[in-house]
Amino acid sequence: MNHATGFADPVGEAVADALGDMLFGASAEISYTRSGSPAPPVEERPGTAAATGPGPEGWQTTVIVRLAERAARLIRPGTPSSLGELLDVLPAAALRTMAQIEATAAGGPGAPPALRRAVRDTLATEVLTSYVAARLGAPASGQLMAETVEYFLELSGTRVEAHALTHGVVVADVLHHPPRIVLRYPEDLRPVKRAPLLFDGRRAVLVVDRDGCARTELQRHRLGRLGGEPALTPPTEGWPDSGSLVAEATRVLGGVGFYLRADRSIWTFVDGQPLVVRRGEHWTAFPLELAASISNMIGGGRAAALVARAAFTISAEPYGAILAIVDDSSSIDDVVSLKDRYDLRDDIDPTALRPETRLHHLLDAQELDEHTLARLATLDGATVIDRDGHLLAYGAIVTTADSDHEGARTAAARTLSHDAIVVLKVSVDGDITVFRSGALVTTLLGHPAHALAK
Repeated sequence: MNHATGFADPVGEAVADALGDMLFGASAEISYTRSGSPAPPVEERPGTAAATGPGPEGWQTTVIVRLAERAARLIRPGTPSSLGELLDVLPAAALRTMAQIEATAAGGPGAPPALRRAVRDTLATEVLTSYVAARLGAPASGQLMAETVEYFLELSGTRVEAHALTHGVVVADVLHHPPRIVLRYPEDLRPVKRAPLLFDGRRAVLVVDRDGCARTELQRHRLGRLGGEPALTPPTEGWPDSGSLVAEATRVLGGVGFYLRADRSIWTFVDGQPLVVRRGEHWTAFPLELAASISNMIGGGRAAALVARAAFTISAEPYGAILAIVDDSSSIDDVVSLKDRYDLRDDIDPTALRPETRLHHLLDAQELDEHTLARLATLDGATVIDRDGHLLAYGAIVTTADSDHEGARTAAARTLSHDAIVVLKVSVDGDITVFRSGALVTTLLGHPAHALAK
């Protein structure tokens, strides 16, 4: 019940919950004032965005979204950032969502589950609609974004020829000549079972223009063929299910990308980076400023971006990992066994080398990249690097105290964070949990209680 108006608004309640889901740790406030009255004042501070629009008959609605204090510090006035852009988009997207859903709301005291799912999916659609308009300079035609989201939801519950589906699409404005044949997306592809298999997002993505016409495929090894900026580095073949091809296609072509993973989650991308992710019927913003946040924690250095990219890559695979950043190698002298120390491989008497240590001499990890880091981090144990991105240890077993109240990987990450500057734990379900000084800082892509059980 909204005390200012005296009526229950289940749609408003569901939208507020969906906003909290999308930006972990953010708070959403929805208030109502008589039509024509001044909107509630909103404090002008970083990490706050608001919008006002028509509400229930005779009322206007104001949506205010506030980031948690730690996240708000990442937004600097006058400095563009991906987190700031998403925050600015959300209140107006929430108002459009309420306008679309309001007529379907029951008059009871709360929103039924089906309504809450519809709200979450509609809010994500409105957010993506805003991003398409911003990237392409004009809105997509008709209901392209809503229909694309709906199609991906259908595919997420479908199997073709006993295979779990993957599918990749980029909505971009790169082909300016008229199409030779008009195929509407997704309408004309929906009856063709092989369509998602052809454009699987792993080896090829489908390019759709803003008018909703499916134009051509873009293959992994031909990213530059449509005249866009050449790929900086080809998407790795070793981690195809991360969505790296769709991500890189949005960096090269612009626009917005969609990727259905084999685990039935739906990932969206802009500017080469993940934007919002649907997992378990909830849409969550990928930690857009994770690298910046880690950089603040460690005081700069190459390791922040390296670890953030590796964590994203690993989150797409059912492995899990522990990634730690330390101030210097001496920080782990009493924590990590000598046999797991890659940085000390040349300091050990060759005649006394254990089998594990011999393997260190075969690795090409002197110039560490995120793909090598991700590959090593999925081994059992922790992977440790210094703030400059040098590999110190991998497969390191961390001895912990009693961990009956939490998972073994969580306990190891928490213990290691007493000696490291920051530790990221990636669960087998893709949640990314950040630890510092033995305390949980935040959980990304999931809910804390869910993540800590892994």
